[in-house]
Amino acid sequence: MLDLQETYRVEQDKWNDIARQQLARLQPSRYRDFYHYAQDQITMTGIAEFLGDLRGLKVLEVGCGLGKLTTLLAKSGAKVTAFDLSEMSTYVARERAKLDGVVEQTTFCTAAGEQLPFADETFDVIFGKGVLHHLKAGPSRPELFRVLKRGGKAAFSEPLGMNPLLRIARDYLPYRQKNPRGADKPLTYADIRDWSQGFAYVSVREVQLLSMLERALGRNNRFTLLRKIDDVLLRQVPPLRRFCRYAVLLFEKK
Repeated sequence: MLDLQETYRVEQDKWNDIARQQLARLQPSRYRDFYHYAQDQITMTGIAEFLGDLRGLKVLEVGCGLGKLTTLLAKSGAKVTAFDLSEMSTYVARERAKLDGVVEQTTFCTAAGEQLPFADETFDVIFGKGVLHHLKAGPSRPELFRVLKRGGKAAFSEPLGMNPLLRIARDYLPYRQKNPRGADKPLTYADIRDWSQGFAYVSVREVQLLSMLERALGRNNRFTLLRKIDDVLLRQVPPLRRFCRYAVLLFEKK
């Protein structure tokens, strides 16, 4: 196990490199807003419906990366504060906000999820895509809980790590648009229980069993038949859910 400072170093080096490579390739988003994007992504199943109308809400995006979803949240009318451990990522995210015309609705900072630089109960909504598995739940969950308002909602889309074949693929097999592995650790059900502590409402929905082949062949591939088979299998055979590629986590604080 890496200690926290070493984890930071590994993750910063990884995402700084990715951000530098992507800076010259930035383009305006092809999605009109967050809802439009979420409806198009199986790994975002149910998130837009759970969060509802974002207009006028203060939203914290955890681990904003290159800012793709930051701008879409802002286009949906939210006032977005986004942070990332990678300084270069937050720089690129700011540039993307300029490109998408949402500079006035967005604020960026470089920070770690284990120690958030925000006051208690600041945000109406917390959102993150593929970020919790980069953090330590012990120190990070209380911080997320602290800065979320009473009655606030949190939604995350996270990779699962309980399928042994998928673990081998992530560690060793090349496939299109694969990010390099850093210090991240896909979630188990025990991890999800740690992240959900204290929340009054918790929902976990696993997605992509057979249809995870879409990811292996590139993000633009969509196998409708496999998705339909997944719907049946995951509904009729619940033990198969642990072998899915991703899970959508929905929390609410009372």
